[in-house]
Amino acid sequence: MSKFNTDSNGYTLGFLAIMVIIVGGSLAFISSALQPTIDANQELDRRKKVLKAILSLPEDQESVVLTEAYVNTEYEEKVSAVLVNYQGEVIEESIPATYDFRKEMKDKSRKAEDKMFPVYTYKNGSEEVYVFQMIGMGLWDEINGYLALKSDKSTIQGVAFDHVGETPGLGAEMVKHKFRKQFYQQSLFDAQGQYDFRVYKSGKLPKDGKGVDGLAGATLTTDGIHDMLEKVNNDYSNYLSN
Repeated sequence: MSKFNTDSNGYTLGFLAIMVIIVGGSLAFISSALQPTIDANQELDRRKKVLKAILSLPEDQESVVLTEAYVNTEYEEKVSAVLVNYQGEVIEESIPATYDFRKEMKDKSRKAEDKMFPVYTYKNGSEEVYVFQMIGMGLWDEINGYLALKSDKSTIQGVAFDHVGETPGLGAEMVKHKFRKQFYQQSLFDAQGQYDFRVYKSGKLPKDGKGVDGLAGATLTTDGIHDMLEKVNNDYSNYLSN
């Protein structure tokens, strides 16, 4: 009876091939099994950030108020979401599961005029708030967030920011309420309806002037935040003027 030559190259290659198939199959199974949980967590995170922009809570209240149960109930009862085109027209009455905001915004092969943009509307009695998604570039990597505007589509209700890798104590301070609260109740537009909102470099905010004092020691992150808000005006200008 013949025996395998465990020292041969054929045996080694065959063993490796079998192990690749077993490990690959196992990883594919695990990934498939975990995908519903991953999707649910991503959806919860999106909903939480939308409400974070709307409610404008300090950090110590966010952890108490924005529980999973509260976020899902509040979102499902009071928030609707649509996709609009550059002309400000509603294209989709809900946001399809296949829509990827990050991919849509970073697609260099299409102009803004050919893209679709999400709009979230929060209705609580007579109160109506519109929320717009943002994405940009900080010092090291992507920054992103949500901008909530009151029913006049001009006055800032709140903002929620996040980042991939900004420097702790500097650019990463963008997520803190101390920075975010500067945006609240300010208008994006002047009396003539022209966009004039600015996030200034740290220490450059005019005295009694309109705008936000930027992050100390984080000029590029500050510029990225300013550009994100300006891009919201550019991408949603037709919707905002309706």
